[in-house]
Amino acid sequence: MVDRIDALIISALSQNSRQGIFEIWDYLKGFNYNLAEEEIESRIAKLEEDGIISGYTIKVDVKKIPHRVIRVDLVTFRTSQALPKRLAGLKKYLNDAPFVLFSGRTRGGYDWITVKSFLSNEIADEENDIYRNLFGDIIQTYEVYDFVPHTDASIHALAHTESEYEQFLKEWAPPFIGS
Repeated sequence: MVDRIDALIISALSQNSRQGIFEIWDYLKGFNYNLAEEEIESRIAKLEEDGIISGYTIKVDVKKIPHRVIRVDLVTFRTSQALPKRLAGLKKYLNDAPFVLFSGRTRGGYDWITVKSFLSNEIADEENDIYRNLFGDIIQTYEVYDFVPHTDASIHALAHTESEYEQFLKEWAPPFIGS
């Protein structure tokens, strides 16, 4: 079970997985937690042992590498007896694809949303054609949009805590709520 301190440790590591225990200790102090460095190390080891932290990754400054084409696919499915089996194939395709950033089932107007990153428009267009050929039998509508991000992708957004959210609101909300 992940408690508030574990959640903050995960959040800190999601911002920089190479930071040392002292930096994590300092980060926790900002939320009024004063743990011994050994306890922080022990908590990280337990999070790894439990598979909650399953690996460490890098953050890339996309402004310093060649331009990427970001595509967002919005899909609705046809009603079909074969849909569950075909969805299994779709999930495998999207899990195996090296260009998929996020993909998943949705509730609302679309059934599935996928965010993809390509080296060029030509490669993105080719993949769109392949995708429609492979899964066209279950696709009712297929909309594709190019997306131009104004912020860097952040894994931290998936790991932020309620405490960080509240701290953010204290800084940004007062001008808008009259405090």
